[in-house]
Amino acid sequence: MATKAKTKKTAREAGAVARAATWADADPMCQMLGRAFADDPMMCFLLRDEATRAAKLPRLFKLLLKMALPLGGCDVAEGYESGAIWRPPHHWELPFYQYITNGVEFLSLFGAGGAIHAMRAMDYIEKRHPREPHWYLQVIGTDPAKQGMGFGGVAMRRHLAIADAAGMPCYLESSKEKNIPIYSSFGFEVTGEIIPPGGPTLYAMWRKVNAAT
Repeated sequence: MATKAKTKKTAREAGAVARAATWADADPMCQMLGRAFADDPMMCFLLRDEATRAAKLPRLFKLLLKMALPLGGCDVAEGYESGAIWRPPHHWELPFYQYITNGVEFLSLFGAGGAIHAMRAMDYIEKRHPREPHWYLQVIGTDPAKQGMGFGGVAMRRHLAIADAAGMPCYLESSKEKNIPIYSSFGFEVTGEIIPPGGPTLYAMWRKVNAAT
């Protein structure tokens, strides 16, 4: 007897909601982000060893989450289908002391030569970052099995509402040109291109306060 194939539920059908992330969410959230960014051009540029990249990506996101959580800008869908790491106004830049205090983990991820390579790339990008106060969407990702089903929007909208309520614009850098229409649907507009030496093109995108979503 034939069995009926299971249909995947969209975020709306599943009633998906997002909430503020805590450190208890770190492992499942960062494992999901690792899968989501497996083919990301910027992550491939920073973590150049293909053989170790898959294992290192969750650790890298866990480090970013560790640095961002105290600032209060991390969101996750209840089922870990998607998640976002935001940095609030005046805190978008990674202070140098955070490279020092997290030096052991940073070096274990990149190695000495790789760490210099990563820091140079990040410095190049940060020098082109807008100075006007804003919420910075540092990372947003959706589990590949859930992509295209609205789960990314669940993580995105929670903090867009917070930014709008505070009268703050938002900013992100997209490392995939194909994602530009997705971000545009949330009110982001391309303002320029950033190309770290030898690296991929990043599309700088700005969202005005209360932009249509």
